[in-house]
Amino acid sequence: MDQRQRIVLIDDNATDVAVTRRLLERRGFDIVPALSGEEGLRLARDVIPDAIVVDYRMPGMDGFEVARLAKADPQLQTIPLLMLTGADSAEHVVEGLGSGADDFVTKGSDVEILIARLRALLRMKAYQDQLRMMNQQMTRDLQIARRVQEALVPQRMFLGPRIEIRSAYIPSEALSGDFYDYFLLDRFMYLFVADVSGHGLPAAILVSLLKSYIHTEADPQSSLADFMRRLNDFFFTVSLPTQFATAQLFRIDEEGHLVYANAAHPPFLLYQRERGRTAVFEDPSNLLGAMPDMSFEEHALKVESGDTLFVYTDGLTDRRTAGGEFYSIDRVASILERCREASLEAVYDAIFDDVNGFASTEEFKDDIAFVVTRFG
Repeated sequence: MDQRQRIVLIDDNATDVAVTRRLLERRGFDIVPALSGEEGLRLARDVIPDAIVVDYRMPGMDGFEVARLAKADPQLQTIPLLMLTGADSAEHVVEGLGSGADDFVTKGSDVEILIARLRALLRMKAYQDQLRMMNQQMTRDLQIARRVQEALVPQRMFLGPRIEIRSAYIPSEALSGDFYDYFLLDRFMYLFVADVSGHGLPAAILVSLLKSYIHTEADPQSSLADFMRRLNDFFFTVSLPTQFATAQLFRIDEEGHLVYANAAHPPFLLYQRERGRTAVFEDPSNLLGAMPDMSFEEHALKVESGDTLFVYTDGLTDRRTAGGEFYSIDRVASILERCREASLEAVYDAIFDDVNGFASTEEFKDDIAFVVTRFG
């Protein structure tokens, strides 16, 4: 048997309370009566009813004040409040709705009107309660998914014989499409950075698939161009038609030979210590997952001791102030040159602080991932 819905009924007229209570109880409601606004609010906080019905005109605390206080109370603000107003008084209706009442009925109206308005409010509350429960469940699910996604990202620090890494992962939402990874395979260090279109769960799922593919399919004997071609075909088969990604893949050996392949990703920076300058490497190419059977190119560089590589996702350069200024990658290049004698930790901190200190608007904040790598 369904539980009877509980209504707090507030009216200073004891006769009106008794009559209305009897009518509502005959329709299956459980009524909690109160003869003043103060008593009604106290009872409402005690029992947390399904709805409140209150007369607009009472001595002391009137119905308008009851409505204002109820809607300001975290315990009661979602409880629908039906106000009984004066006959044909538009002024009272406007004031009642303005104070927080959800609906009104002219006092003395046909009881069927009161019942119909009350049930309409209760149906609306049931829908809202259901939505809140769904949102709470979604929030819990997203929090779990966020922890899973964070577990996919490697440790923010890595120290090897001839390589040191610091990395940052700054999602703008609970789940992000930005991703980076680095791992050792045979005598090679692999570094991968990608930006999957969109946000939320669909992008996060693709990120997990990318990580799995890279770790299982990376082959030191094949070219990165061929690997990116196969990765593109895989991404195309598992993604939606509207989804794609930009990416960069690096492979570095112990002698400082670096090869990389690009998939429409933003240019990367390489501070070259011998020259004392930061070079920008930009290689236009195809998106991942836009079309099958796309070709990619492999490029080679020689890195020396003290050189510093900086890779990132475009959320960094999409940051924009209210005045229209974009975050420029030249700011990072300047930091790399200015901090050339500093530890990698100090370089990383300087970049991170500069990014966080950039006064970007919420409208232009996007996911950010970046990796700083120094060669020994």
